[in-house]
Amino acid sequence: MLRFITRRVLTAVPTLFGLSVLLFFWVRLLPGGPEYALLPEDASAEQRAALRRAMGLDDPILVQYGRFALQLLQGDMGTSLQTGRPVLTEFWMKFPATVELAAMAMLIAVAVGIPLGYLAARRRGGALDALAVGGSLLGICTPVFFLAFVLKLVFAEQLGLFPSAFRQSPGIDATRITGFFVVDGIATREWDAADDALMHLFLPGLALSSIPLAVIVRMTRASVIEVLGEDYVRTAEAKGLRRGTIRTRHVLRNAMLPVVTAIGLLSGSLLAGAVLTESVFAFGGIGEFIYAATQTRDYPVLLGFILIIATVYVLINLLVDISYSLLDPRVRVS
Repeated sequence: MLRFITRRVLTAVPTLFGLSVLLFFWVRLLPGGPEYALLPEDASAEQRAALRRAMGLDDPILVQYGRFALQLLQGDMGTSLQTGRPVLTEFWMKFPATVELAAMAMLIAVAVGIPLGYLAARRRGGALDALAVGGSLLGICTPVFFLAFVLKLVFAEQLGLFPSAFRQSPGIDATRITGFFVVDGIATREWDAADDALMHLFLPGLALSSIPLAVIVRMTRASVIEVLGEDYVRTAEAKGLRRGTIRTRHVLRNAMLPVVTAIGLLSGSLLAGAVLTESVFAFGGIGEFIYAATQTRDYPVLLGFILIIATVYVLINLLVDISYSLLDPRVRVS
């Protein structure tokens, strides 16, 4: 197992290096520049040129990348042009909000998607199957930002069942330990703070879960249908094994292999795809901050945040590979 993990970690290194190169050149090719965001509109061409020289943006592009890579190896991702704080500091301030949102979305998707996909496969051709297939198609087709607006309008503003914005109500005096509001509320036994944070998470989490939920339902359904037709399942039934044993040991375990892979890929995409949901609910995560960075040409934030998200994405897929090898030992052998 250790050899398998080491091999997978080593294969991630060239991936991250290639990504850093592509990302750096993409950011440098964006129209405009930070001087247009930092200086007033009536600034002269000389003032803009002086700012570019001071920031090293007039150096050859390879020199700029070499300087960026050297700083990166030293753990320095630069300073945000918007706030003047280190990029890493900004990231760790925003990261818990996005992780909580993505975790809530994935929790809803998995808790609803796997049982619904399994039951749809067991009742193939029935009303539940039609409802699951039709609902998943609708979930994939509906834009997340539109669903977020609808949920906010109906359940927050019209019915008043959930908060319409932010991560916690202004009147809550909560103790901050990790930046994860739900975890902090549970750890400090401030149950009102934890409950309030969960209420703020539900609607944006539900909106963000729409696409992963639809994908998980469809993949679980297709995978279970395929496994139910395998010879070893019919043999287990012919041998008289208990129905629960057949479902858990022979059907679900084998059907989960592609579903686990999909969950890993979807988890990584949730971190990067929360931009619109965070904007609708003013959630204050990394997606909203990256959107602001694109408007102000904040190069260090764009480079640093996207690179860290990519690293997290690679780590999540590494965990998926490890779980995959635990479910199917043939993966380790190959």
